[in-house]
Amino acid sequence: MKVRVIIFASSLIVCAISARAQSPITAMTLGPDQIGTVRTAQGITTRISFPEAVQEIICGDLYDSSSGRGTFVLQRGGTDQKPGNDVFLKPVASKGKSNLFVKVGENGKYTFNFVLTVVSIEQAHIVVNVMLPQSSTDAASGSESPPSSTDMAKLRADIEQQARQEADEILRNARQQANRITAESQARVQELEQQALVRSAQAAEDRFVKELMFGLREIKISNPRTVAGKKVIALDPRMLTFDEKNYLRYTITNNDAVEFSFGSISLESGSRDTQPIAVKITQSKTENKLNPGESLAGVISFEAKLITARDKLILLVRAEDGSEIARINIQ
Repeated sequence: MKVRVIIFASSLIVCAISARAQSPITAMTLGPDQIGTVRTAQGITTRISFPEAVQEIICGDLYDSSSGRGTFVLQRGGTDQKPGNDVFLKPVASKGKSNLFVKVGENGKYTFNFVLTVVSIEQAHIVVNVMLPQSSTDAASGSESPPSSTDMAKLRADIEQQARQEADEILRNARQQANRITAESQARVQELEQQALVRSAQAAEDRFVKELMFGLREIKISNPRTVAGKKVIALDPRMLTFDEKNYLRYTITNNDAVEFSFGSISLESGSRDTQPIAVKITQSKTENKLNPGESLAGVISFEAKLITARDKLILLVRAEDGSEIARINIQ
């Protein structure tokens, strides 16, 4: 019987201690070097009552309505002309931690320090009455225990994690914006390139139409074909002048049973002694080699002003060692 009574009494003591620990109304005496813990819950408002008028509130994770960031919404009681002794606190998230400093009294002579945590409604404080210590003994005996080093380390880790998450979000948004700007820039470059191609094609067509309008100039070639062994070098019977440039088309055919290669094709001009002139050669093959039975075609272009009607103009095909393979007199 005595054992049952002892067990029953112990149960009552445990329940009483638990009920006191979970009480929605609490009081704490805080000195300047002490930190009080205030438990809040989403969906309810916690009132923190101070012995003197509240002058200033500083929260580490204050909610910002413009950006939607932050965890705690705070409001001071009273008016700006006559501040009250209360601070009303409400979290907007279901979890989180931060710190809070409240300055009270004339010119903010007292500063109270708090750690704010978000818990369930059953564990949250509804009213927290804060008092000043009468002496160092009262401060030690009447106040709640300050957070342990483990709690502070966890709070620090939570704050650092939240900062990293916000930094990651900022970086992610910056990357998305950079990708969007890059895609828009690439699309704009492609559009400008397409417009440039259209303008270039139109300009070329306009020049061609202008030349046709005034008549294309041409130089007739009397003997546009020559044979070197079993290699045939042939020119179109006319060299055309377009947009102040001369254009001469040629073909080379290898009728031999072995591979044929040559070193270069050039033009020489002059009234007496001929000299090489600057030309541009566009050829159907990049290599100057022809397999048996193979042919290639090319176009030689050069400035029309480089020759006159009295100048000689000769096409020369040379071997890789510089020796002459064939020549055709154009004019």
